[in-house]
Amino acid sequence: MKKLFNKTEAWTRDILKDYFIVDGNTLTAELYYDTFAELIDQNMGNDKVEKLNETLFDKVNEILNLVPRKYQIHFAIHIRDLGEYKFEEVERILKKNLKLKIYGFVLERKRKHITSLSLLFGGIILLLASYFLSRLEWPQLIFDVINISGTLLVWEAADVSLIERNEEIKKMKQYVKKVKDIRLIQEEQKDK
Repeated sequence: MKKLFNKTEAWTRDILKDYFIVDGNTLTAELYYDTFAELIDQNMGNDKVEKLNETLFDKVNEILNLVPRKYQIHFAIHIRDLGEYKFEEVERILKKNLKLKIYGFVLERKRKHITSLSLLFGGIILLLASYFLSRLEWPQLIFDVINISGTLLVWEAADVSLIERNEEIKKMKQYVKKVKDIRLIQEEQKDK
C-alpha cells in the first residue's frame, strides 16, 4: 500500500511540476496579466479601493482545487502594465480584495446558517401539525402532504447546515491554510 501511495505522490508531483514551481511542500503559481485594468470591476468600488472582478479569484480557486492539501501555495501575480496605479496601490487593492473575499465567505456562511434554522423550524412546525392533524377525521392526503413537506424541510435544513456549510468552511480554510503568500510582480515593459 505504501508503494502505491509513493507512486501516486510522485505522479502528482510530476504533474504539478509541469504547471507550477514545486519546492518540497511549497508550490508557486505564476499568473500573468497584461494590464491591471483587466482585473478591475469597472462597475463597483470607489476612489479609496477598487473592487477586483472575478478573473483573478476564479484562477485562484481553480488552482486551490487542483493542488493537494499538503502543499502551501505562493501566488506570483505578474502584471506588465499597472497603468495609472502605483505598485504600492495595486498591492493594497489586492490585499483589501482578498480580505473582502474571505469576508464574503463568512457572510455567506452566516446566511446559510440562518436559512437552515428557518427551514428546520418550519419543518418541525409542519411535522407537529401533521401529528395533531392525524388524530382528526380529515382526509389522509392532507396529513400526508403536510408530513412530507415537514420532512423535506428538515432534510433540506440538514443539507444546508451540514453538507453545504462544510464545503464553505473547506473553501475558507483553503484560502487561509493553503495560500501562503500573494506577491505582485511588475513585469518590465520591453521596448519595441
